Amino acid sequence: MTREELLRILTFVDSNRDISEKRTQLATVDPRWNIISYAMRRHLEGKLLTVTSAAMAADVPYGTAVRRITELIEQGFLHKRPRSKSGKSFSLHPTRKLIAEFESFAMQLKAMVGNTFGFTDGDGEIGDFYFGGYYMASRILPYPNAMRTGVGVDRTFRILSPIDPTFKTLSQFSSNLDELCGTNIEIVNLPLDELHGEIMANARRPASKYDLMAVDLPWIGQLATEGVVEPLDEIMRAERYNPSDFHNAAFRGSSWNGQQYGLPIQPTAELLFCRSDLFAEAGLDIPRTTEDVLFAARVLHRSGFDISGIVMNYGRGTPVAHTFIQTLADFGQPVLDLNRLGTEFDVSTIEKENFRPRLLTEAARNAAEFLMELTEFAHKESLVCNWDRRIGIFSNGQAAMTYGWHIRAAAFELNEKSAAHGKVVFAPHPHGPGARTVSPIGGFSLAMPAGLDPDRKKASWKVMEYLTRPEMLKWYVLNGNLTSPRFSTSADPEVQASSPLIGEIDVMERRGELQTWPRPPVPEFSDLLSILGDEIHMMLQGAQSIDDALASSQNRIDALMRERGRY
Repeated sequence: MTREELLRILTFVDSNRDISEKRTQLATVDPRWNIISYAMRRHLEGKLLTVTSAAMAADVPYGTAVRRITELIEQGFLHKRPRSKSGKSFSLHPTRKLIAEFESFAMQLKAMVGNTFGFTDGDGEIGDFYFGGYYMASRILPYPNAMRTGVGVDRTFRILSPIDPTFKTLSQFSSNLDELCGTNIEIVNLPLDELHGEIMANARRPASKYDLMAVDLPWIGQLATEGVVEPLDEIMRAERYNPSDFHNAAFRGSSWNGQQYGLPIQPTAELLFCRSDLFAEAGLDIPRTTEDVLFAARVLHRSGFDISGIVMNYGRGTPVAHTFIQTLADFGQPVLDLNRLGTEFDVSTIEKENFRPRLLTEAARNAAEFLMELTEFAHKESLVCNWDRRIGIFSNGQAAMTYGWHIRAAAFELNEKSAAHGKVVFAPHPHGPGARTVSPIGGFSLAMPAGLDPDRKKASWKVMEYLTRPEMLKWYVLNGNLTSPRFSTSADPEVQASSPLIGEIDVMERRGELQTWPRPPVPEFSDLLSILGDEIHMMLQGAQSIDDALASSQNRIDALMRERGRY
């Protein structure tokens, strides 16, 4: 079970206990459970636990709470660790014994819930569903129904968005949206770089030109810090909005420093695409490690037959910069010095030393060497490839493998004329030695421009909530969009029938393999990419050594962060 799923189970149990202990007279406060629950929550969130805070969480008189804490220490469930050289202050930590007991409890509770409500079939396991997803909803989602009260036919509701599948659907069916939302909806589609520029230009206007904007997840930090987008926490509380059906990685990726700034509409995971027919012909297994990728690329490279082992996104600037930082994650490390959070890294709080680049490490060198080694077996156009060019080469049958955002798989999954149609196996990012499997999560969330007047803000929230409903997300899938950020949408049989890829992404989310930390959403993200896009590209061209490229990148990003006063 993932950390997020364990936290959801804690919340579920605590909410149940709250009903019996505080809202009715059926039970009394249980200080032992309250301490254990609080200790596990602090541990899973990577936060400090003290005797005082644990005693307060017990919800009983201080003396009684301290006795319960002492009992838990004596029984081997908690241990005290000195916080100072004097030994006068301590922190508390769950022991392995307590963690194992709680995980066993959580697994049994999940199994009971799954069996009670039929979330697994006869042969299913408890891993077949994610605790907190909307599995009690109808499995077959209906066609979207119109809003009960429209936004207003006397106005134009303008949405700024990229040229991506979901937004192409919105643009092509804008007349349908007009009817469903009771207003005149205008979709403005722009290329990625132009989209970011227009979002920033819009922030400088006296009044926003747009009612909603689609924002790339790594931009959230900059847009939130500079006051370009509106936090949603207050309106979500007022509307009693429940986001638990969203994939956690995409929903949390739409937040910055503890505040929510967007709702996921088109998240996408970067995967390894492999031609199953070529792998079978060569007797190769689908790669699970970076060494497997190199071996497969070497074996399948047939330049004389116009088939390369792999096509890479090595184009100068943003493309190769993304390739490098996502490959760095394969070797177990983020590009910045983020705090560890179990097997993950914390992007909810990024401050001070967390902004320091980490490019003079063994992992960074291994990532650079891996990319250099792949050049020997990569398609000849890799050094000028961007996302569209890369997926075009793969779809045309000119490469045996490529890394790609899964949203772009429609180029061959839904195109029967593609040489790769029906011949592709999808795998999570293969990992380097000693690292775990992590696939970067990216894509877009809907955000509200800051500074809207109350009436526009109310209308913007209404449309944002509507466009991210499960039945709307199903509508996008059935019109060519191969992504679903909601468990309930992914569980719909018609959605599953459209492509096996959607179900596979759902499984990766449940296993905790989809993460935002490979692309930390710091305000300097675009500048960081610009630096890496120059240095790594020169390295791959052979214009400078690996050591020089990493050292120059480290120094330039370090100077950038110092100039911004980060540390």
